[in-house]
Amino acid sequence: MTIDDALRAYASGYSSAKETKDRTGRDYTQLLDGLGRLNLRVPPPAFDGPDGEALRESAARFTAFLKQAR
Repeated sequence: MTIDDALRAYASGYSSAKETKDRTGRDYTQLLDGLGRLNLRVPPPAFDGPDGEALRESAARFTAFLKQAR
C-alpha cells in the first residue's frame, strides 16, 4: 500500500488517523499535507462508542459558535 492509498483509505473512513500514521510513518501534520495534496478532506469523526453523545453535543456547540461568529 502506498502513502497515497493509505491517505485515501483514511479520507474515506476505512482507517483511523492512528492507523494511517502507523502505516505511513508520518505525523498528523504530514497526513494533513498529504490529504491537501490529493485534494481530500479529513473524514468526519465517528460518533459511535461510549462518548458518542458527548462528541455530538460538542460538535453542535462548535458549529453554532462558528455560525454566530460570521
